Amino acid sequence: MIGDRIRYLRVKKGYSITKLAKEAGVSKSYLSNLDRGLQNNPSLQFLEKIVSPLDSSVDYLIGDHIEEEIAISKHDDKQHKGY
Repeated sequence: MIGDRIRYLRVKKGYSITKLAKEAGVSKSYLSNLDRGLQNNPSLQFLEKIVSPLDSSVDYLIGDHIEEEIAISKHDDKQHKGY
């Protein structure tokens, strides 16, 4: 899921949802919904805005090659709770 990938990168960078939303110029509530899996189909325009602060790419976010990192993300998220 894209939300898991965004969360993984966000936590890895030490960003809260508020900080990432501000850095990317996107809605905090929409980003939070993605992060929690309540939304799961963001526009390419939205993804393009958030990849720069995350030092990532749209391809990385929509790819399916990071299953192991998603598992790490869920573990890290329980410890950091950077919502």
